[in-house]
Amino acid sequence: MILVALVAAACGGDSGTEPQPQTTLAISAGDAQSGPVGQALASPVVVRVARDGAALAGASVSWSVQSGGGTVSQATSATGADGLASTTWTLGPDAGNNTLQASSSGATGSPVTFTATGEAAGPPPASASVNVGDFFFDPTATTIAVGGQVTWNWSGSAQHNVTFASGANSATQAAGTFSRTFAAAGTFPYQCTLHPSSMQGTITVQ
Repeated sequence: MILVALVAAACGGDSGTEPQPQTTLAISAGDAQSGPVGQALASPVVVRVARDGAALAGASVSWSVQSGGGTVSQATSATGADGLASTTWTLGPDAGNNTLQASSSGATGSPVTFTATGEAAGPPPASASVNVGDFFFDPTATTIAVGGQVTWNWSGSAQHNVTFASGANSATQAAGTFSRTFAAAGTFPYQCTLHPSSMQGTITVQ
């Protein structure tokens, strides 16, 4: 009887509790980047969610800008089969530090913080080119420095022109180029007078 009691006591002392799986959140890629202010970073920011070390699919990750005034392409994203979730981070308007936080509910290590540095834009270029295609200008918005020159290059088969409200304009032509130098700062809209609804552009001189 004593032996039976001891065995029963020993069995009763074993709770039989299994260890709980552990979910973790960690930065995978995209931390400590730098880029021009007001523009998207070259690479997405990426986190990895794992359960007991193995990739966890379908986990929800929330993204929140903490400083710098930037934006993200997705405020919430889900992990794929590789356990990775990502978003594109556009930096704020001012040079300096930006921070972004990623979090996943219940995950150890959550939240994690990404940092990035916004760099002031350099001076505008002294020259630029615009493609004159059939019924479009590409790009439609161009920025150059004071005293800079813009060259339009015809690439389509139809006739088009480059016409400003004042100053030099191109001929109506189906091929060739037209160049204009901008001596003063300002914004200069132009159009093709043959196709004004679809062919408009702007030159900004700084």
